[in-house]
Amino acid sequence: MELKEEQTNISRLMFVARSYLNEAFELLEKGYVHDAAEKVWASVKSATEALALRYHGTTRPPHGVSWRRFVREVFTRAGLSEREAEELADYFIDVRDRLHGGVFYGFFYEEEEHRPLIEKARRYLELVSKLLNTNT
Repeated sequence: MELKEEQTNISRLMFVARSYLNEAFELLEKGYVHDAAEKVWASVKSATEALALRYHGTTRPPHGVSWRRFVREVFTRAGLSEREAEELADYFIDVRDRLHGGVFYGFFYEEEEHRPLIEKARRYLELVSKLLNTNT
């Protein structure tokens, strides 16, 4: 993929990520927690794909590589420490399993369990944006 095309795809993915996150908080405000959880998942996934495209050249892990390992490698390549990368990979998996799986598909929401995951998405997107902008 050409550099210009890659940058366009990264920008598109980040636009999508921000849009989903904004929609998630609008839905949350209206009390639609299950739909909000799914939008947070879509937001985190899109932002992660943008970072992966920049540092791995692809948005998906290669065959046989877990998402956790792939996300950890992406954040490490972006310049974060192993510990920071592991924490962010843990967050990615938590959002996938607990918000996407548990809240959206399982229709099971607990404010004290799930709201912190939703709130943390803002910081996650800010970090990804910073890593994309500072490492261009």
